Amino acid sequence: MSKTTHFSIFAALGAVALFLASPADAARSYSIQTGADLAEVCAAPADANAITDGERHRLNICGSYIQGFLGHYAMARSKMSEPDFCLPPEGVAADRVRLLLLALLEQKPQIRDLPANVDLATSLAWGYPCNGAGAR
Repeated sequence: MSKTTHFSIFAALGAVALFLASPADAARSYSIQTGADLAEVCAAPADANAITDGERHRLNICGSYIQGFLGHYAMARSKMSEPDFCLPPEGVAADRVRLLLLALLEQKPQIRDLPANVDLATSLAWGYPCNGAGAR
């Protein structure tokens, strides 16, 4: 056998080994366009006591989306005449925001097809209105 054939065989075996060594759902990619997409990545794990690598990956994407949204909102808020929502001065945990989003989308499934950032902002306005009377 030629060196090229050996290399091809080893490359193919390496690819198979990598595929078998990593869980298929841990490598899944997500496209977060709508509230339904965000709800999918933010859904509770099947078993909170035994979170799989795939679920951990998915929930990390959810947390990153929420953190990015809140970070951007914090920077943009100073330029707003009236904020859409008012978080408590001590802040709010990303998991609390995740649960708020899921609760809103469960109660109002008709908004699940709106852009993800609109649904997230709506859930924050619902849970943390600036007048202090929210669905906390």
